[in-house]
Amino acid sequence: MLELIFYLAAIVIILTVLFYASMFFIAGIAYGYWGLSIIMAPVVWLILLVGMLTGLVCTVKNAIKAVKILHGKGGES
Repeated sequence: MLELIFYLAAIVIILTVLFYASMFFIAGIAYGYWGLSIIMAPVVWLILLVGMLTGLVCTVKNAIKAVKILHGKGGES
């Protein structure tokens, strides 16, 4: 009987440790994700800005080439 009580107490202690460890693990992942999102936000905005400006420049260049070709003022044919 004493052995059974000992095993039950050991199981309760192990489950309690696993429960608290999992809670801290989940909290750590959530905090890490929040920290990364705060740190990475300006980098993502810069990447989006560079992509937008590159697209704008290429669009204007292609539009100028198209106008030159349509008006017969040179350009590639």
